[in-house]
Amino acid sequence: MTPIEAINNVAKAYQDLAVVLMAVADKTIGVPVAQAMTVDADKPVEEPKKEAPKAAKAKAEKPAKGPEEVITIEQVRAVLAEKSQDGFTAQVKALLESFDANKLSAVKPEDYKDLMAAAQDIK
Repeated sequence: MTPIEAINNVAKAYQDLAVVLMAVADKTIGVPVAQAMTVDADKPVEEPKKEAPKAAKAKAEKPAKGPEEVITIEQVRAVLAEKSQDGFTAQVKALLESFDANKLSAVKPEDYKDLMAAAQDIK
């Protein structure tokens, strides 16, 4: 497992934990402390029925097209570094400039997918 994969796994675990904590918070709003501290292990934990305002807003802004892979800056950096180490430093620099950036951190996150695809085509 690469360090990037490990980081992604940890991030996913934190997201899963956040869902559970939100469900607990929703179930315990207005419940007396003594009752909230009682654990009923026989009942399965229900998913929260209402979404966080930011999540609802994001869904409203983006039409559902199915699951879309999110490309991170670390993934793009790994591909660009590999190409640079293989002797394509000039092409990597030109590719970044084609995205109006002089360094990777200046590239817009929405362009990561296109940048990574273009970088993988460098031969």
